[in-house]
Amino acid sequence: MARRSDEREATRAEYMARKEKGGEVNLRQLADDLHLKYDTVRRWKSKDGWDTPTGRKPGGQPGNQNAVGNSGGGAPAGNLNAEKDGAYSRIFFDKLTPAEQDAFDTAPRNGVEALQHEMGLLKLRELKILEKIKEYEDMDPDTLITSSVLDMRVPGKTGKGGKKEDGKVQTMGMYSRDTPFARILKLQDALYKTQGRIAAVAGALRAAEEADHRMELEKQRLELLRIRATGEVPEDGDRDGLVHD
Repeated sequence: MARRSDEREATRAEYMARKEKGGEVNLRQLADDLHLKYDTVRRWKSKDGWDTPTGRKPGGQPGNQNAVGNSGGGAPAGNLNAEKDGAYSRIFFDKLTPAEQDAFDTAPRNGVEALQHEMGLLKLRELKILEKIKEYEDMDPDTLITSSVLDMRVPGKTGKGGKKEDGKVQTMGMYSRDTPFARILKLQDALYKTQGRIAAVAGALRAAEEADHRMELEKQRLELLRIRATGEVPEDGDRDGLVHD
């Protein structure tokens, strides 16, 4: 019989843990929490007999060393035993490298900043592509540029005197080469895609900036209404920034 997947076993273990704490377990909630399909969890529960007594005591069995060093009996804080892939990994900030921490600290925090950051990267990419195109345009059109090299083993064969030659010591190379014109065509395709993204980001950035401006005007209008309603007299510096009807 095929070995059950680690994910399937982990799901069963979570089901048993919840059942031990609260009795009845909501399978749909369990599936949502573990990012699984409800029908899959329901099928596993039925086929594997999760509610059938196994004769095992809850928790680690006699002699089990899994939780050694942890007074609570479970996995220590930060343990990655149940990690499936990076998409669902919890970030432990105290374990970030200085470069990772700096990248997190300096990351854009609002829509306009994020779009401006992306625009800067796109314009830099556009410049690099244009520079590379110019470099190939200045080359001799008959120049051949190696794009890939594939080493292959020659099959063994019988040489002079009946001695068989080992193929592993005989290799031949297969080379793929481009002309400057072929390279330019590839770069132009990348350039068109980059410029298309630049246009899309520019439109999104303009819309985001207009939205921020409208929001600021609305805040000033509401502040003016509040002042009129309360009779509060603003300071001269505050008065200048208000929108007047």
